[in-house]
Formats: sequence, C-alpha cells, structure tokens
Amino acid sequence: MKLKNKVIVITGATGGIGREIVKRLDNEGATLILVSRTETELSNLLKSLENKESKYYVSDFSDQEKTVKTAKEIQSDFSKIDVLINATGIGIYKPIELATLDEWNKTINIGLTSTFVFIKELMPSLNTSEDSLVLTIGSGAGVIPMSGRSLYCAMKFGLRGFILSLAEEFKRIGNPKFCLITLGSTLTSFGPMSFEEKKKDMESGKAYFTPEWVGDKLVEIIKDTDREVEYTLYPGDYGFGEWNKPEPK
Repeated sequence: MKLKNKVIVITGATGGIGREIVKRLDNEGATLILVSRTETELSNLLKSLENKESKYYVSDFSDQEKTVKTAKEIQSDFSKIDVLINATGIGIYKPIELATLDEWNKTINIGLTSTFVFIKELMPSLNTSEDSLVLTIGSGAGVIPMSGRSLYCAMKFGLRGFILSLAEEFKRIGNPKFCLITLGSTLTSFGPMSFEEKKKDMESGKAYFTPEWVGDKLVEIIKDTDREVEYTLYPGDYGFGEWNKPEPK
C-alpha cells in the first residue's frame, strides 16, 4: 500500500508507540487523524507534522459516550478512511484483591471497547476505500496469562479474540482487512514502571523493543500488500535481550 495522501486514523496517537507511528506516516505523506486524551500533547504533535491537512480530536476513551461521540465526528468529517490504527491502552497491574471496579471498567473501556466503537462507527468510511486496513496493537499479554496482570490480560485476550474474529468475518467480504500485532514489551512509559526503570532493566539485559524499531516495523507491515492477519513480535526473538514470564508474587 502506498501511503501518500492516504487518510489514516490513529488512536493513542500521543503514546510512546503512537508518536513513532505518527512520525513515520507523516514522512510517507499520509493525512493523519490523531486521537488522544490530552489536547496540549495533540496540538504540539500536530504542529510537528509536515502534512497540514492532518488534524486531531480529543477524547477520553474511559468514557463510552465520549468515545462514540468522537468516532461519529470523525465519520462525519471524513467520507473515506484508508487505515484505522488502534494503539490505545492502559496498563493496570494489580492482584485481583487490590483492583477496583473503576480500574476494571477503565481497562476494558480504553483498551477494548474503544476499538469496538471506532471500528463499528468508522466502517462506512473504511468501506469507501479500495484497500482499507484496520491495524490493532495487541500484546503478548493477550496470549500469555500472567500473575498480577489479570485486568490487563483480560483486556488483551478479549482484543485478540475480537480482531481475529473480525478477520474471519470479513474474509469473504474482503474489505477492510484486519491485522493484529501481538507485541512484546516496548521501552515506553506505559504501565506501572517508569521509563527510567525500564531503561535500567533493558541495560541489564531484559528484553524491550525500542519505540523506533516498533514504528518502523508497523509501517512496513501497513505498506505490505501481502500482509498476514497476525504478527507475533517479541523483543527476545529480535536480539533485544531476554524475557521470562513474571512469577507469582
């Protein structure tokens, strides 16, 4: 897929991975629709882009009504969308007895429900593109159950089942295509550990992708005309260190 002048929606655009994807897609000449929670960060990111046709929308994905409203606004503003990238999420790692219902709802709404809403509401515009794509960033936590991460794993397991089921559902229809990235740990501030803590662990040999590597890889996948439905990318498999499944505490 050639990306010049393609209209691409990116949720979680100001996150560590989202920013890297945005930079690379802007370099490819795409028109970007950035969606995130903080207007200041979105505004600054937009100013850094070469393509002045790009724009942003502020939305709090923990609020279902706001998520639906934002998706409907984008659908109304753009009659054709070529790519939807679902890159939003939240990492709450707690044992079940310490987790709250509010944290559960935030995890599911931000990481799973928002993806459902954006795919459903933007489908009319995705259907007008000849070769549209929905690319969703999943996680190894959607395949590997982990102690102390039940909320996060539940969301990512659900996300994986949802996207792979849609890939089957649209296989006969043909458009849009669906692609899931089952992604290992990446060196960002996402989750309970700080960037500095992760960087120290990485320097000690723990496996983390760099956001730059992930950004390059995802754009490569988007451009590939013979892409697969699911890519499993773990940093240890690409020479980024070693990873062991977290032990129960």
